This record gives sequence, C-alpha cells and structure tokens, in this order.
Amino acid sequence: MRKTRAIAMIMLVLLALGSMAAWAADDILGLWKIIDDKTNKPTAYVLLYMNNGKLFGRMMATISKETGIVDDTIFTKTKKADALAGNPPNCGLDFVYELQPKGNDWKGSIIDPADGKVYDCTIKRDGTKLVVRGSLKGTGGLLGRNQTWHLSSVKDLPAGFVLPDSKTFVPVIPRKK
Repeated sequence: MRKTRAIAMIMLVLLALGSMAAWAADDILGLWKIIDDKTNKPTAYVLLYMNNGKLFGRMMATISKETGIVDDTIFTKTKKADALAGNPPNCGLDFVYELQPKGNDWKGSIIDPADGKVYDCTIKRDGTKLVVRGSLKGTGGLLGRNQTWHLSSVKDLPAGFVLPDSKTFVPVIPRKK
C-alpha cells in the first residue's frame, strides 16, 4: 500500500511539473511587437514558438522607420539580412533561437540581422510585455541591453495578413557571413 501511494505521489509531482513547464511556455508564445530601445518606436513583429522543447522567434513583419507602418512581411520577403550567410530575408528569419527555461526566464541566443553578431539572450514576461536582454557571450548578462516587446495580435498587422501555423515551422539557425 505504501509503495502504491509513493508511486502515485511521484506521478502527481511529475504531472504538476510538466504542467508548469507547459504553462510557462504558453505564457510567452505568440505574436510580439518589438520596440527599439533607442528610439522607443516599433520596428517589427516576431512570433515566438516552440520546437522540440526549445523556444524560437521568427520575424513576421518589419516596420518602416520613416512611416511607422509595416513595409515587409513573411509573405513578401523583400528586405534582406545582408550580414548573414546566404543573405536570407529578414521576415521569416529565426533570429531568436534555442531558448530554454531557467527559473522564471528563458535563456538562449539572439542574432542581430543587421550586423550578424550573436548574443546571449534572456527573455522574461512582465505583464503584457517581454523584457528581452541581449548580452555579450560569457558576461553573465552584465554587458548588454534590454528591449521591450509588447504583446500583439494579428489585428495589428496589415489587413488580410494570416498568421502562419507555427507548428509547421522548422527552425533554421542563421549564421554570420
């Protein structure tokens, strides 16, 4: 009887831990608007999604600095990330990749499509915002900067834009030229 009770308790604990991990991921999955930390203006939309237990962020649309409206999407793919191998389009790029849960945060890597530099990345939810910190590799997050991303919806994108099904995504890790 004790053995059965112990096994049942272990199973309940494992189930609870699994549910908590799934809840933590669900808490940050979805569409987010990137706000530039220097200009405080929106620059792009990113879709955070899971693949094989890791978190990735794929660029869905970019926003013109001049007009403040969407100027490229994952469906048009006109602007290129010239600093990256193969000159991939900005939209469709998995620039946030292989993040795993560490306590209340997610930790992994982020690449700057403009210059190809790779940084350590920490993401933490704060209400309807994400605090995304990119820091120099190996500094423990000390040397870097934060961006704020705002929870968004497909309604914020151009009329007729249909968000792709992230379950069909196969992550492609970008590399610097």
